[in-house]
Amino acid sequence: MPTGNQVVDRALEAHGTEARWRQVAALHTTWTFRGMMFKLRLREASLRRLRATISTREPRVEIDSFPGPGGRGVFQAQRVEVQGPRARALAAPRDAFASPRSLLWWNDVEMLYFAGYVLWNYAQLPFLLLQGGLTFTDAGSTLVRGERCEKVVVDFPEGFPTHSPRQTFYFSAERGLLRRHDYWVGIMSRLARGARFVHAYQQVDGLTVPSRIEMRLGTFGEHYLPLVSLGFVDFDDTSLS
Repeated sequence: MPTGNQVVDRALEAHGTEARWRQVAALHTTWTFRGMMFKLRLREASLRRLRATISTREPRVEIDSFPGPGGRGVFQAQRVEVQGPRARALAAPRDAFASPRSLLWWNDVEMLYFAGYVLWNYAQLPFLLLQGGLTFTDAGSTLVRGERCEKVVVDFPEGFPTHSPRQTFYFSAERGLLRRHDYWVGIMSRLARGARFVHAYQQVDGLTVPSRIEMRLGTFGEHYLPLVSLGFVDFDDTSLS
């Protein structure tokens, strides 16, 4: 049985190799958030076809036209800033989600923090797992929509801008591609469990990166609500620098 590190190494090879990824400083992509979780926060219309530059070397995302025309959002792990007509900044942004109000509605800088870390995480998986301080534990194998997948539990270091400190990744046993990703959304609650599925990939200069991701509501164990889709993240026109 392969170790967690071996499964991750194989996945990196399947997605284009670590050596190729090390040559990339940033991804440039047009992204869209859509679906129920964004409709409920009255945000879906403003999160369509936005252009982002996503750093591969540090937690940093720059979003054009956010939260509207003439604006620009800058995400960093410990600070987010809206530049332009509706300028505003927030230090220690994760602390803002301690308010009960955040369960129902996010202001511009809170939305920027969520969008920023989601884009920084999702757009570069599985290469995000090359960041320092992570540990990998083999968790056996299981079926993901009929495909045999190898499971790896990943523990992230304190302060890492991601959903939760412990997450589970499911890689195709045959091809090595990421198929599923389980977590809980820490800025909401440990009860806010998610199961993310990669529906499509795109080939970009020798790398295989996601193009369509679906988020579903997790329940217990590996189960999720099959008829409830929380939302989608789409990546289009992706390029590298």
